[in-house]
Amino acid sequence: MSKKTLHAVLFGPPGSGKGTQGQLLADRFDVPQIGAGELFRAEIAEKTVQGKLLKEYVGSGVLVPDELVNAVITNQLKQLDLRKGFVLDGYPRNVEQATHLNRVAKINLAIQLKIPDKEAVRRLTGRVQCVECEQVYHLTDTPPIKPGICALCGGKLKKRNDDTKELIRKRLETFHFMTEPLVTYYRQQGVLLTITGEQAIPYVFEEIIKRIGKLGFKS
Repeated sequence: MSKKTLHAVLFGPPGSGKGTQGQLLADRFDVPQIGAGELFRAEIAEKTVQGKLLKEYVGSGVLVPDELVNAVITNQLKQLDLRKGFVLDGYPRNVEQATHLNRVAKINLAIQLKIPDKEAVRRLTGRVQCVECEQVYHLTDTPPIKPGICALCGGKLKKRNDDTKELIRKRLETFHFMTEPLVTYYRQQGVLLTITGEQAIPYVFEEIIKRIGKLGFKS
């Protein structure tokens, strides 16, 4: 079996580890990682035209329209040599976005990370993030060496504003309604790979590498 270039998306509920596993995959295969959340925050921070629109929607708690989300991601993809591969996490979030993405870049692997809602709530309510380098910690699973201080850059750690039980449950409801249909979509495309994400990070990654190796993706 010949080596296949990785054109992958990762999706799963909040707290399933999409960003972490996406970065590990990107490093292993030496391809760019495109994190939708980080990309949106960068657009907002740089005060681009799209960033100003994103800020309005995010600030009002309204879902960002597909057209705007697609435009931001497409712009990023156009800056890459897609033949060399990429890993996308946090996008697409619904079948409409997946259909758009398929016209821009053909996906050959869709990794679904599955965790129960109860585990998602536990993970997110214990999550803290560095305000400087955005390194993520968990107060019980992966606590910082010094409480409240990032071990990498010395920055201050804080909880994200949307990591409250009430808002997490709302995000989970949105995920089940909007994003879970991607399971059927990518299964029909023949590229779906489902991974149980409850294990520790290294074990989840080991399982991903083992499973995708059998599909012809070699790092």
